[in-house]
Amino acid sequence: MLLTTTFDFPWWLRVEHFLNIIFVTFFIRSGIEILGTYPRLHTNVHNRPGAQWAQFTIKEKSKHKYYAVGSEYEDYSPIISLPGRGLLGLGRYWHFMVVMGYVTCFLIYYILLFATGQWLRYIPPSLSTLGDAAYNMVEYLAFTMPEHMTGYPFNAAQQLAYFTAIFILPPFMIFTGMFQSPAVNSHWPKITHALGGRQMIRTLHWWGLIGYLGFIVGHVSMVFIHGYGHEVSKMVFGHSDSPVAGAVIFTIGLAFVVFLHVWATRHSLEKPRKVEKLHNLLVRPLTRQLMKLESRQELDPNNVTEHFRASGCPPENDEYMALIVHDYKDYVLEIGGFVEKPMTLTMEQLREISDGYEQTTMHNCVQGFSSIGTWGGVPLHVILDLVKPLPGATDVVFHCFQNMGRDDAIYPEGWYYESCPMMEARQPQTLVATNLNGEDIPIKNGAPVRIRQEISTGFRSAKWVERIEVVNRYDIIGKGRGGWFEDFDYYDRLQMI
Repeated sequence: MLLTTTFDFPWWLRVEHFLNIIFVTFFIRSGIEILGTYPRLHTNVHNRPGAQWAQFTIKEKSKHKYYAVGSEYEDYSPIISLPGRGLLGLGRYWHFMVVMGYVTCFLIYYILLFATGQWLRYIPPSLSTLGDAAYNMVEYLAFTMPEHMTGYPFNAAQQLAYFTAIFILPPFMIFTGMFQSPAVNSHWPKITHALGGRQMIRTLHWWGLIGYLGFIVGHVSMVFIHGYGHEVSKMVFGHSDSPVAGAVIFTIGLAFVVFLHVWATRHSLEKPRKVEKLHNLLVRPLTRQLMKLESRQELDPNNVTEHFRASGCPPENDEYMALIVHDYKDYVLEIGGFVEKPMTLTMEQLREISDGYEQTTMHNCVQGFSSIGTWGGVPLHVILDLVKPLPGATDVVFHCFQNMGRDDAIYPEGWYYESCPMMEARQPQTLVATNLNGEDIPIKNGAPVRIRQEISTGFRSAKWVERIEVVNRYDIIGKGRGGWFEDFDYYDRLQMI
């Protein structure tokens, strides 16, 4: 079935076209912001230094033993990235908000395409279309205008471009984006492995970005080659009979898109908490559902990362230094707060309760790098069962020896802490870790005790833990947003994506 030209450009297709311009340009800019916080692409999950196949920075990794991941950030201009200036938290907010709109838009679009039969015009009628498309490209290079395919409003080259942009790129980007989610890739680790691991998935997602940029350049070029007014009139009126009016109206629409980008950038830099509230309204319902996905990782313990990536500077206070000098013999982990039986546990007691428990899992850093390690320790739900949280207990808070600003000079000062909802705390693989790869945890990786939250991004797996507090509300701790990075750097507390 071929559609007549009368129905070539129905109103819903034209609305979707305009919305898609907004969504695609927004997720490209916010995606660049996310890329800029770890501006290297690897294909191996271990991220070995110097093994990147692509790099988008002139910075080299610090040769200092300990350094903050933030020192690797590329401060891209707000003209390029959203919002720019190395603000990863806000970039993630925009990316996930826009993706929610993008996915919703395409689901509605697909329903309408198939309900009306319009999908047929994007599907190549035969394999000969490939040859026709190649011939069309030769015609363009010869400055000759290709003719439209019989019964279609465009030529074969255009049809293949639209087919790719409508039926290939969206599901590809959604799928590769989804499997960068710690909750998703840890719940279906076999699929993650079959795709080549997180870094290969990140690379594939980047190639999807290149695909979109290539389509945009080609599509815009075709619009001008075929006549700007003639082509955009179809997207304004549904026909090409009013090229001047169509060009004026469509140009005003493009100016509005530019205005939205300027507004979003300035609003993010000047009023970041309002962006956070909007994100929480639109995206939190999804992250709360993802929290229900249990980590089921059983990775190969023979394939651990040789040097598990460190991200941050260890504590330098006297109390922590004294623990190091005495080989942590004086260390006790305090577990208290809103519980029936508060207690303290020494390293020896923690290892006794652990009874040799281990899990080999992948670390998903919020910046983008990854490492694999075999962690030994006590599942947090075991400790919670010992202290017996009181009715109404909602969250678990992890207080650390680290003082940001003093220990990591690029940040403002404040004691590092992190928290998680009780549901996440009771995940089977949420771990109070005491060992890494069969040995005591190295200082750089959080000795003597750190937390592993495998369905969340890495910064929430607090290092150098001093005490654990069960609470019935977290919003009265620190600045009330659930963690140090949430308080100071606009990170989302629920990092399942």
